[in-house]
Amino acid sequence: MELEHHLTLGYFQSYPVEAARHLESLGPQVASILLEALPGEEIANVLEHCLPVSTAKILEELSKDLCADVLSTMNATSAIGVLRQFEEPTRHDILERLDNSVGATLRRALRYSPNTAGSLADPQVFTLPPDISGEEAISRIRRYGQKAMYYIYVIDRDGKLEGVVTLRQLLVDTSVHLVGTLMETQITTLSAEANLEEILNHPEWSRFHTLPVVDRWGSFFGALRYRMLRSIEKDVEGKAPLGTVSDSLMQLWEAYSITGIRLMTDVAQTVAERKNMS
Repeated sequence: MELEHHLTLGYFQSYPVEAARHLESLGPQVASILLEALPGEEIANVLEHCLPVSTAKILEELSKDLCADVLSTMNATSAIGVLRQFEEPTRHDILERLDNSVGATLRRALRYSPNTAGSLADPQVFTLPPDISGEEAISRIRRYGQKAMYYIYVIDRDGKLEGVVTLRQLLVDTSVHLVGTLMETQITTLSAEANLEEILNHPEWSRFHTLPVVDRWGSFFGALRYRMLRSIEKDVEGKAPLGTVSDSLMQLWEAYSITGIRLMTDVAQTVAERKNMS
């Protein structure tokens, strides 16, 4: 077992990106078994190259103390991305176990002003890296895709938004093409600092029912869906002219309805294509 331990550690230290891909493909339970005997710093060096959602699922299989140890040695950007994936009780528990200075820094970084895109975005939307095949992408969607949407955002191993691919593209393309070759790189985004008025008046709601949220450095925060505007409507009552808000929501609802029809058509076409191919 000691030899196996040293071989695993040597592989992780020499090939962290390849090790990250391998851990993601194994699933969180098996990955955690490989990692649990390693020092927190070595685990962090590899998990920094995994997507935040994959890292969070693996860390949830480890003890809370080891999880906190790993996060405390990650770079701040990676740690924040992972912490956003946890449900609030888990996130609070882990933050309480961190060193006071590290915990305080991460708490401040996690806070965005209320009713900004950064505070409203869903950080747990399903994402993919650009360096896996379409076949592997479909496998991951089947395994972890509870929060997969029609638009699937592609982020690199530093947490930066790189592109977007549709579920239809992945279902139709059964080749070994990498996700990065299938994705669209011209992406419409919302700034994490955008306020309610900027969110509501964003012109691209007429084309998309979901928009990705990024900070000023391009780090992916999550996605803001049309349905979130229902809660926004309650938040802005009495804070903005009623006519402006109502008109904006009506226009967005019309856009969403049209988009929804288009999405349903695409899904139907995809099913038909898969049947013909089989």
